Parts: sequence; C-alpha cells; structure tokens
Amino acid sequence: MELFFFDYVCSMKLNYLFFTLIIVVLSACNTVPAEQATATEEPDECKQEDLLTPTLVDGFYGQSFDTSAALLLNTSILNFKNGANMDSKIKGTISTVCQSKGCWFSLKGQDTTITVDFAHKFLMHKDLSGNQVIANGKFYYDTTSVEQQIHELVDDAKTMTLEEAKKKIKSPIITLGFEATGINILKK
Repeated sequence: MELFFFDYVCSMKLNYLFFTLIIVVLSACNTVPAEQATATEEPDECKQEDLLTPTLVDGFYGQSFDTSAALLLNTSILNFKNGANMDSKIKGTISTVCQSKGCWFSLKGQDTTITVDFAHKFLMHKDLSGNQVIANGKFYYDTTSVEQQIHELVDDAKTMTLEEAKKKIKSPIITLGFEATGINILKK
C-alpha cells in the first residue's frame, strides 16, 4: 500500500512538473520579440503627448512671443535656403491639422506648404484649418528613410503590399520642416 501511495505522489509531481513546463513553453511562444514590439509602439516622446491638452492662452499655443517681424512663409523659406538663420517667425494659413492629437499642422504659403511640428511640447485644437497663424521656431531638414516610407505605405496607409512598397521605394526623402516653440492664432 505504501508503494502504491509513493507511486501516486511521484506521478502527481511529474504531472505537475509536466503541466508547468507546458505553460512556460506556450507562454514563451506567444511573446513578441523585442525588436518587433518596439517597431509598432509609439516612441516615448509621442506617449508624452497623451498627457498634454491643447491650451490656447491669449491667442497662443506653446510659448508666447513677439509677433512683429513675421515673414510670409515663402519669403522665410527663401531666406533660410539662402543662408539666413534657422530661427524664424513665419506667417501663413493652416491647411490641415493632425486629427489624431493636434501635434502638427500643414502651413500653406503663396505657392508652398510646409509641416509645422511642436517637438512633442504642446498640442493645438484640431479644428483650426483655414486660420491665419504666425509660428515662431526654426527650420530643419527632415529625412524620411526608405524603411519609414515602406512602413507608412504598408502599415499605416495600407495602400500596398510589402513587396510592392519595396519595389517602389528606393531612396530616402529629404523635406524642409519647421519646429515651432509657439503658435499665434490671428483673429479673423
């Protein structure tokens, strides 16, 4: 009888050990490798935007500034490309605002458009298309890598397959952007 009880206890321990081992193996199979997990997650600075609220104070988003000496967008871009200081006050019309968070907008000039972002420091309301604004900040060149372009076409826009995107996208895109420290909404 003791031998039977001993065999029973040992088999129960083995069953418990076997069951635990199966759980560990199955849970290991369901984890996503670190490089895949970070590829689809938002960067930390974007997560910080989730804590922000669009706040308009005396006609300004972000830091207030002296609005005098603001130049039209086209003139500012020309000055920058001719070697002027990166710091500028640019004036134009908002054509589109980020509808996800209000973390950037497209500023339209006479014959050009530029993306204005806020370096994850503040947000603006999403319904400001058509408003005249002055943005204070600096110009910069932004490079969109081949990998990022493919990601945007395949994952974000879902406009084509990975194979089609790899055939189409062969080189990075360099664009002019503007990082604003403050935005002044002009009265209509």
